[in-house]
Amino acid sequence: MAKKDWMIKESELDDDQIKVLNATLDKSLIATGCAGSGKSVLALVKAQRIQKEKGNDYQIIVYTKALCNYMNAGRESLGLTKSFDYHWLWKNRKHCPQSDYVIVDEIQDFTKEEILEFVNSARKNFFFFGDSAQSIYDGMPQKDNSIKRTMPVEDIRDILPDKKNVKTMELYRNYRLPVTVARLVQTVGVDIEVFDEDTYKSKENSIPRIVKFVDLEAQIDAIVNIIKNQSLNDVGILLPHNADVGIVSDILNQKGCNHEAKFSSEGRNIETLNFSTDNPKVMTWHSAKGLQFETVFLPYIRELDVRNARTEQKALYVAMTRTYKYLYIFYSGVLPKPLSDIPEDLYKTTLVDEIEDI
Repeated sequence: MAKKDWMIKESELDDDQIKVLNATLDKSLIATGCAGSGKSVLALVKAQRIQKEKGNDYQIIVYTKALCNYMNAGRESLGLTKSFDYHWLWKNRKHCPQSDYVIVDEIQDFTKEEILEFVNSARKNFFFFGDSAQSIYDGMPQKDNSIKRTMPVEDIRDILPDKKNVKTMELYRNYRLPVTVARLVQTVGVDIEVFDEDTYKSKENSIPRIVKFVDLEAQIDAIVNIIKNQSLNDVGILLPHNADVGIVSDILNQKGCNHEAKFSSEGRNIETLNFSTDNPKVMTWHSAKGLQFETVFLPYIRELDVRNARTEQKALYVAMTRTYKYLYIFYSGVLPKPLSDIPEDLYKTTLVDEIEDI
């Protein structure tokens, strides 16, 4: 199966996307949209326009290293000359450098102080893209033992020194998520919009599967077999925590399954993700933020951490919305909340469809 090109052709843009793309470069912009609305691609196309009309004095910043690598993989197809930065590198190694134009994707992942640093680093204008429904870092412990407090996209304009020079726009349509998956994840999301089937434009209609296995190894066996039998080449295997990624990566190695992983656990810091290859990508729910895959596997599902259940549920929602075709959720034991609350007519419980007797 061929990978879906995650880039958007200008000829395929809808009216809302065209408005964002064509918005003047002489005014800052805050664009909001749901998962799958094309925000990340529009951020890149915005950079392409800046490069063409204003030169290459711009920078693109995202929160995670994985998303940064993913976007850099699509950079050459647009002829962009600048490499992009993930936030930690931009702040701690490059010390918040200035440029004429600053583009930030997933702006809802940042605090008020970080957002103001972006604003101050833009000599001319900034362009922020985000979605408040996918803020999965709010309330998370940081390395300095502080708690991260992110800012909702709709509140950003209020903290800016020059509100009049900032345009706000919204993207309404979802082009990635199959409506079959959208119905399923609606019961999992936290603080998301009321479900409107008309906003989902994908033609894919595969029914998600939530399947029980005897143990984790059986789950991984099933993943390996599905990838092999269906010749899948655009796969994300997404886990709740770093330690889980390490465990699953080790099992995949034992089974001789080529893959790439990103995790930090028990003194190991593995970072082998390469979005130019067809190997399955193994990472945490959080690391998958902003990415997309034809097939998403969510193995090792179990109870959410009660101390951080709300944030973990948001991260689960993000992980479930990374697919543009197939979604498999695997567990052993009892299916935990919030997945156990999903109406059973929205998913299948077997790996293959049962053939009814005639």
